[in-house]
Amino acid sequence: MSNETKDANKVLVIYYSLTGNTKSIAEMIRKKTGGDVFEIETVRTYPPEYSATTEEAKRELQTGDLPALKKNPPDMSSYDLILVGSPVWWYTVSTPVMSFLRQADFAGRKASAFCTHEGGIGKFFPHFKEQAKNAVVLEGLDLYKPRQAGEGEVYKALDLWLSELREE
Repeated sequence: MSNETKDANKVLVIYYSLTGNTKSIAEMIRKKTGGDVFEIETVRTYPPEYSATTEEAKRELQTGDLPALKKNPPDMSSYDLILVGSPVWWYTVSTPVMSFLRQADFAGRKASAFCTHEGGIGKFFPHFKEQAKNAVVLEGLDLYKPRQAGEGEVYKALDLWLSELREE
């Protein structure tokens, strides 16, 4: 990607990552776009055991009692494109990202989501679109088992997705 392409749009990459999958994708996107990064962090950490984490996430989804976040959303007014990354939890947006979306206002900015998963994505993208207040939501990207797919395959998918976003 040329510097001219990098400078064409100011990009903000926002993400939540529990295991590092989504974080590694966010870092790849940052390198490809020259964008800024904002990590969503929860006040309370999730249990280290997978089954305990999934049960906690299920409870949060059922009750609507989303996790408290360490930081408020950043000012997004100076960005042309906002990319939000999340693992898929219970076939939807992870509860930490839902908590972020409750607080964030995209103020008419273009936004897109990317997700990492090891199964189906369910209603991830429709739910993201419903929750991204005042965003112009563009086509998203789902990455199935990105660690197993290999960096080359992930880079190809990211390049294609980012070039499509630039055209929108």
